[in-house]
Amino acid sequence: MDILEIDARYKRKVAANTRSLLFKLIPFLVSVVLYFVLLLPEPSVQSTILKCLPTLSLAYFVVIQSYHTELWRPYGRQIFQGLLLSAVGDLCLVWPKLFVPGMAAFAVCHVCYISAFGLRPLRPVTLLLFVGLGAATYVHLLLPCLTGLYVWAVVIYESLLCAMAWRALSQPALRLSTSLGSLLFLVSDVFVALDKFCSSLPHARLLIMSTYYSAQALIAVSVAPQDSHWKRS
Repeated sequence: MDILEIDARYKRKVAANTRSLLFKLIPFLVSVVLYFVLLLPEPSVQSTILKCLPTLSLAYFVVIQSYHTELWRPYGRQIFQGLLLSAVGDLCLVWPKLFVPGMAAFAVCHVCYISAFGLRPLRPVTLLLFVGLGAATYVHLLLPCLTGLYVWAVVIYESLLCAMAWRALSQPALRLSTSLGSLLFLVSDVFVALDKFCSSLPHARLLIMSTYYSAQALIAVSVAPQDSHWKRS
């Protein structure tokens, strides 16, 4: 088998895998389009269901992708658990009185993602970068707007969020999807905090949910095998 045939077979395999991934992501894509087209008023039961559907669709994607490739390993399970907890957080954040439980659900989601990404290698420079970024955001943007319970709740949550992004960018085999997904999660949650605690952001819902759904999708697709090897003849 010559190199051109190997290259052609490899490209066909990549194209087939891409089509398979997109097919499995159809429920997510459809539910996201419905969410943004309808933009139902919140809070309501209907808007809660519509908001949770994309995240639950990604959890479904992780399950079928993992079982299809026979790779239902700890990484996939922990991403799946994180997505389910995110759906709980989505539900809670629709209702203003459930904001703190929603924060708690997302905090545990970040713990799941941190566990999935692993704690080795340490990457101390990346850690220091996120410590500095998190501290500056908290002290200069958020702390002046916070009172009572939220002073400590936000700092704990932000620490876990930054830790998740640190571990995503520190994986031995750096995945573009998880790296970009974790950064988009950071951006989305900064939008949430500014809109909730400081002042209303223009088009806040569009900004928050577009970055959030993109972040979760990028993290979810990381369960797909990273097949960069040539088939041997």
